[in-house]
Amino acid sequence: MADHPGALEEHKNLHLVRILALMLSPLLLTACLDSGGSSALLKSPAPDSGNKPNLILIIADDVGVDQLSSFGFGGTQPPATPTIGNLAATGVSFSNTWSMPTCSTTRAALFSGRYPPRTNVNTAIVSTDLVNSQTSPFEKTLPHVLAAEGYVSAYIGKIHITGSDVNPANHPFGDEAIRALGFDYFAGYFDGGPRPIDVTAGLDNLDSSAAPFSCGFVPLASDHPQGADTGACYQPSGSCELLTTGNASVPGKVCLERGGLFDPGQQCAAQIPTYLDFTRQNAYYTAEVVISDENSSRRLDVDDPASRLYRTQLESNLAIDWMQAQADDQPWMLSLGYSASHAPLQPAPASLAPVAGALDTGIDCDNDADTRQLMNQTMEALDTELRRVLLAAGVFIENDDGELEYNPASNTVVAFVGDNGTYGPVVKEPFLPARSKGTVYQGGIWVPLIVTGATVEQPGRSVGAMVNSTDLYHLFATLGGADLSAPAVADRLDAQPMDSYLANPDAPPVRDTNFSMSGRNLADSIPQPCVLTDVNICLQLFPQKGLCLSEGGTWYGDDGVVPGQSFSSCCAVNTYRENGGEAPFDILAETQRTVRNDRFKVLQLEEPNCAAGDGSLTLRNQLYEINESGSLQGLDNFATQDLLTRPALTSDQQQNYETLLAELDSIVTSEPPCPGDGNLDRVVNQKDLRDWAVFAQLNQGRSSWYDFNLDGLTDAADRQIIEDNLGLECL
Repeated sequence: MADHPGALEEHKNLHLVRILALMLSPLLLTACLDSGGSSALLKSPAPDSGNKPNLILIIADDVGVDQLSSFGFGGTQPPATPTIGNLAATGVSFSNTWSMPTCSTTRAALFSGRYPPRTNVNTAIVSTDLVNSQTSPFEKTLPHVLAAEGYVSAYIGKIHITGSDVNPANHPFGDEAIRALGFDYFAGYFDGGPRPIDVTAGLDNLDSSAAPFSCGFVPLASDHPQGADTGACYQPSGSCELLTTGNASVPGKVCLERGGLFDPGQQCAAQIPTYLDFTRQNAYYTAEVVISDENSSRRLDVDDPASRLYRTQLESNLAIDWMQAQADDQPWMLSLGYSASHAPLQPAPASLAPVAGALDTGIDCDNDADTRQLMNQTMEALDTELRRVLLAAGVFIENDDGELEYNPASNTVVAFVGDNGTYGPVVKEPFLPARSKGTVYQGGIWVPLIVTGATVEQPGRSVGAMVNSTDLYHLFATLGGADLSAPAVADRLDAQPMDSYLANPDAPPVRDTNFSMSGRNLADSIPQPCVLTDVNICLQLFPQKGLCLSEGGTWYGDDGVVPGQSFSSCCAVNTYRENGGEAPFDILAETQRTVRNDRFKVLQLEEPNCAAGDGSLTLRNQLYEINESGSLQGLDNFATQDLLTRPALTSDQQQNYETLLAELDSIVTSEPPCPGDGNLDRVVNQKDLRDWAVFAQLNQGRSSWYDFNLDGLTDAADRQIIEDNLGLECL
């Protein structure tokens, strides 16, 4: 980048042009080429790949520091995670890392290097969210930056920074959405997590009066009134095998692991019985995988044998296949977003979790105690599969004792990070369920981060300096040879350098403060209420009843828990409960922001003003003194720890409070409004008119980054906003 300042923008535009070329008419393609300058794009020099390291980013879903003994936690029974432990022993652990409190916000911030106030990705993306709150193809994403340095990039697994086909109106690029963000290859899922567990286990002939199969497979006869110790296991191809407790410990579970559907108590027949339905989603054991490369996009449907595998295994297979297809002289970056450990959890194959055990008999996936065991098992399965991926990549080799050793000859850097804190029902002490994932308390944003590679000096150490998940953008870009120091680049980034921590054990802290937030996305409607009963919190995030239920919630919207009634807000739910003599639920703040320094942490919460009854919000601040000791005194677990509830602040506390509030305001206002600028160049000009013309016809002119009036359409009204602001510079 230093040698060719325009290379990043040219590669980014060229990649977007190629995506649009697959989708648009020649007329529209011409407009897009004009907007980027086709002749300049074609003359862009080929970057020098040199001997640059390969880069692997592993993102664990809903995994906070509370889950891992290598970060000083793990609870009374930590999951066995020797691979993660080996990464820590051969690399650097960052013990003071913040993410955003939800998956979409963290991932969008990580791949753009920019906080949510700049990206508009404020919380987990759902189908009702407009495209304006999805990662923009005009962002200088990490794969765009690395492409300018000669890299190819792939994303495997869960990504959740775009729309999906749940609502095509808010999904303009369709199956090409991830490639439009700069990735050369994608094999994964757009949505936030596994679909709900199929409690029928694919059977249409169940006795509806009996209890469902809560874990998605037919259990043993001793565990369930409709269980079975023998039965026929059918594959989508029509093949069948008879499974019994003699050749399978739990036949229904073994059939599920092999991608089949189990017909309890029956022999194999010549044809698949009509009451077996292979098209149903079943959490971790089915997937609709979108595969996109420069040639085309295709799908592995739910009934495709290739997709009927425990997700962590499937994701690992896809990652290994892509890595092994890369040329030896081609530097690459692989981002592997594991679905684990997002709810709803199911028993993993026993072979993947030798310490936790099989958990395939006597387990209820609706039971809190059992779910905690399943969380440990899911983490162990992730660790087992991560070992397989890193061995296949050559990052590790096994010594004579079967232990992992880093292989410098692999020329590969690995980062392992959690995308946000652990989900409330399975969070471990000393963190609290009500202040976990989805909140900006420590339990919601304090995540594990480990970086391993040949540049690490004194491996096995821990760095206590503040790091933000956005900083991985800076690290990987720098390792790939990009220069992010130019003011025009650095001023638009929130990511801070962290490479000095790898090479210098005595490196001083880079960050003075850290930031995290969650808020409402730009949407065409506000979802109805869902109550997470395990943590007593009402929120309005999930647009469908099924999504609420899959997260362990109780639905108070249409066809909800109260017969004949539907509630439009959490305030309305609480009014109903109070009128019935029941205690109200806590309501998740509409917006949560937090900033910290090395001692103090300020939270700013915008909460519904239920008393006013007009949908207004009230602002409430909190101040905590925190540290990374892991003790209750070092956390922000209780309202009584809020220093603003004390009679008065000391002068030291007051000074820190005011300084942090000023820093928070600076971050929130860091991206000035620029009406009419849809391509993020901070100038409203003819290029915006040309780009508007593309999106006004793409996807029937529905939601796009040029829908300035947020009505879900890209139309003449939006063009008028551009024309009214031509010449505006928002620098």
